[in-house]
This record gives sequence, C-alpha cells and structure tokens, in this order.
Amino acid sequence: MGKGDKKSRRGKIIMGSTGVRRPKPSKRKAAEKLEAAPVKTVIKVKKVAEKPKVEPKPKPKVAQPVAITEPKPKLKVAEPVAVTEPEMTVVPVKTVKKAVKKAKAEDAPE
Repeated sequence: MGKGDKKSRRGKIIMGSTGVRRPKPSKRKAAEKLEAAPVKTVIKVKKVAEKPKVEPKPKPKVAQPVAITEPKPKLKVAEPVAVTEPEMTVVPVKTVKKAVKKAKAEDAPE
C-alpha cells in the first residue's frame, strides 16, 4: 500500500482523486465558514519623512597658474650629412657554404 494504490489515502492524494477512503470536502461547510468569518481589510500606510533639501556647496575658486613663456635659446643646427649605404653584393649559397667549410678546416687543429 502506498503511492500507487488507488484505494489508500496516500494513493488518492497522489492521484488527486476522492472516494470512500478520502471523501470530498462538502461545499456547504466551506460556504458556511466563509459567511461566518468577518472580512477585515486593513490598509497600512507608512509615513515617509520628508528629507530636507540640501543645497550644493559652492566650489572654491582656484587661482589658475599663469603661463610664463621664456624665450628659447637659439641652437646652431649642423647641416645634414649625406649618409651612404654600403653596397650589398649577392653571393650564391653554395659559395658561402664552401667558404664556411674551408674556414672550419683551417681553424681545426691537426
């Protein structure tokens, strides 16, 4: 007997049905309870205290610094010198590899 049993109270609660084990509440009793109970409506109102208006504080006046311009010293600028780039020569890779091998062979002690 449990949640799946249609005849038990627990099973009827789960399935949402009524019957011998769990009869429906009578409509007459529910209506009588509603009529007998006085209905009170209470409205609560909270009083909000007014906040005093705060005036913004005036900003203090700040003395702005005076820009003093001094004459810049005159500098003598040298004339631009023409720079020449070194000439680049293209050498095949095989020649470079041979030169490296030759240098290693000369440096190696015999």
